[in-house]
Amino acid sequence: MEQIPLFVGHDVTQTLDETVTLAQKLEEIGFHRFWLAEHHNTDHFLSSAPDLLMARIATATQSIRLGSGGVMAMHYGSLQMAERFSTLTAFFGDRIDMGLGRAPGGDMLSAHALNQGQVIRPEAINSLIAETVGFVRETLPPKHPYAKVVVTPAGQIQPQTWLLGSSGQSAAWAGEQGMDYAYAQFFTGRQDTGIMDHYRAHLSDGFPGRTLSAVCVSAAPTRQEALEQSLMAANFRVSLGTGRPVTFVTASQMDAETRSLLTSYVLSNEDTIFVGDYDEVADKLTAFQDAHHVDELMLISYIDNVQTKVERYRQLAKRLI
Repeated sequence: MEQIPLFVGHDVTQTLDETVTLAQKLEEIGFHRFWLAEHHNTDHFLSSAPDLLMARIATATQSIRLGSGGVMAMHYGSLQMAERFSTLTAFFGDRIDMGLGRAPGGDMLSAHALNQGQVIRPEAINSLIAETVGFVRETLPPKHPYAKVVVTPAGQIQPQTWLLGSSGQSAAWAGEQGMDYAYAQFFTGRQDTGIMDHYRAHLSDGFPGRTLSAVCVSAAPTRQEALEQSLMAANFRVSLGTGRPVTFVTASQMDAETRSLLTSYVLSNEDTIFVGDYDEVADKLTAFQDAHHVDELMLISYIDNVQTKVERYRQLAKRLI
C-alpha cells in the first residue's frame, strides 16, 4: 500500500513516477494487490486522488490488482463513486478494488472545502457506502429513491468492494453488507486477534468474504539496518501522536536527539512496526497472519529510494509468496 510520502528534497513528479515504477516492479515480483491511500491538506503525501492514480498505474501494469485504500466516502456522492469505479473496470477488467473509508483523510477544514461546507454526518456514512455498493452491484431496492438511476458504463465485471476499518463495529457492518474487510493495523498500531473472526461471524448469507491487514514493515539485510530504516516510519507515527507537522526525512537527516527518541519508540513498540532482517520480519508476518486468521497481508513502508524499496519487498516476497 502506498500513501506516496514526499521526502524532503524530492521532486513531486519524480515521486509520482517512482510510484508507477514501484507498482510495475511489485507486479514482476509476484505481489497481488497495490493500493493507494487518500490524504488531503498536506504537502507531505501525494495521494489526494486515488482513483486517478489507479488509472495511471493500471495503464503501466498488466495483472496486479489496483485499489483505493481507500476512497474517503464522505467526500463523494454514491453515484459518483460507482461511476468512477465502473469506468475503471470497463478499462481494466477484473483488476479493480473499490476500497471505501469512513474517515475524512484530512482535517475538517479540507473536508469542508471538498464538500463546499456540506460535510456528511458521521452516522450517515454507512448509508452512503451501502448505497454506493448497491449502485455498483445493481442491487438497490425497488423502492429506493435512486432505483431507476443507471450506472454507466455498465458491464459484466464489478470491482471488488472493500470496507476499510479499525474496529469491531466496522468489521461487523462490513460482513453484514457483504463487503470484504481491510484493517488498518499500520495506522492503529494494534489489532485484536479476534477481529477477522468477528467479521466472518457477521457475513451475509453466501458471501465468502476476504480479509486483509495493512501492516508497517522495516526489513533489511541486518536488524541494525532495519532499525535505522524504521526511524522514518516512527517519525510519521510520533508526529501523528503528538500533533506536530509530518515531515518525511531520512534517518541521516535527523539530529541525534530525534534519532534517539525514535529508536526508543521503535524498540518499545515492536508490535506496531515489524522490524528486523528479512527472515525475522517474514517470520513475524507469518505469525501475525496465523494468529489473526487474516487472508492477506498488505505491506507499507517508508523508504526514500525506490530501488531500495523494491529490493526490500523482493526479499520478503522470496520468503512469503
